[in-house]
Amino acid sequence: MAATINTNIASINAQRNLSLSGQSLNTTMQRLSSGLRVNSAKDDAAGLAIAERMNTQVKGLTVASRNANDGISLAQTAEGSLGKVGDMLQRMRELAVQASNATNSASDREALQAEVAQLTAEIDRVAKQTNFNGQKILDGSFAGAVFQVGANSGDNVTLGALVDTRSTQISTTTYATSTVAAISTTDDVANNTLSAYGTALGAGDLSIDVISNNPALTTTIELEAIGTASSRQERLGQIVSAVNNKTTDTGVTAYLTKIDGTDDYKLEFMSAKLDADGNPVSIAFNGFTEENSGLESGSTANDPSITIAYAGTPPVGTASPGSIVNKDRGIEDIDVTTQSGAWIALKKIDSAIDQINGARATLGAMQTRFENAVNNIDIQVENLSAARGRIVDADFAVETANLSRTQILQQAGTAMVAQANQIPQNVLQLLQG
Repeated sequence: MAATINTNIASINAQRNLSLSGQSLNTTMQRLSSGLRVNSAKDDAAGLAIAERMNTQVKGLTVASRNANDGISLAQTAEGSLGKVGDMLQRMRELAVQASNATNSASDREALQAEVAQLTAEIDRVAKQTNFNGQKILDGSFAGAVFQVGANSGDNVTLGALVDTRSTQISTTTYATSTVAAISTTDDVANNTLSAYGTALGAGDLSIDVISNNPALTTTIELEAIGTASSRQERLGQIVSAVNNKTTDTGVTAYLTKIDGTDDYKLEFMSAKLDADGNPVSIAFNGFTEENSGLESGSTANDPSITIAYAGTPPVGTASPGSIVNKDRGIEDIDVTTQSGAWIALKKIDSAIDQINGARATLGAMQTRFENAVNNIDIQVENLSAARGRIVDADFAVETANLSRTQILQQAGTAMVAQANQIPQNVLQLLQG
């Protein structure tokens, strides 16, 4: 090896190694102080890109979890209000059942109607005032909502429109009615109307046809035997009893009501039987005459005024000007001051309760879905965080060992640089010689 002064290779080498150990020491100290293995892109370019994508997902999922919890809160708010509406409807139904009983006087039913009216008003108030974060949710204006429950576009859960619980919208019912009004119970001896009342009617003498547009599906329900009667009023009561004993088969309920201030009666027929399209089926009464039933006669032997016909396209021969098809919405006009009104009230309230129960079931299912979404998000966040940590987190066992190594190398390197710098001094000995 040549003895030179201008180029001290040993010193240069010692300085280079000292610089390298210094860089390693700085990197180790940065990792130990930050807790991260990757503090900048130069530490691990690919690892940093992967970790940042994972970080994006973790942050997005964290917000999505809060979104899902907000969805739970909205569903709970709506379901809680619907629960109270359901309670009020149940109370209204109790009142309607009570009003349906014949033992109630007019004043009794007025008292029942007063409570029904107050409950109806409260249901309407709840519907119009229930809101979540300033948004009405039960008045029909909530047409559905999309909840972002994931970190990426399209990761959502949709809650459909909530039931409109306003008193004008909450119920949907379809039924048919027919009324025979102003039936006089004054015996008309001149027309010999008493003669048939004293004669018993056999089973099947009177019947009710449940008519279908398909003649093969039309059914005839025979009424039970009817005993003798001493008056038109008694025979009317027998007819009502016979009709109502077959309500399960025909869907027809009859109510006989005395008209205030007169000796006349009103006979109302209510039909709840619907076809496959949800329309009332046509009903025809067979064998009913004034002489044997006490009903005021019409233009034919079978009185057409007590035929209940579907107003759309009834079968031939069943049309009746006295029948009415009702397709009602809402409960605001419920009136339990009569037995027929209580019958309608029960139909409407049952429809409303079904809608409320269906809406509550939907909201309950949505809450469960949101809760599962939150649980799934938590698992994803945990796993993504673990994966990200394996990329960017510093291994303190490794880094502390490296710290000790680089500190020793720094001390040794410094000493070697000092030693190498002394090598040119040996050249002076040659000059002195």
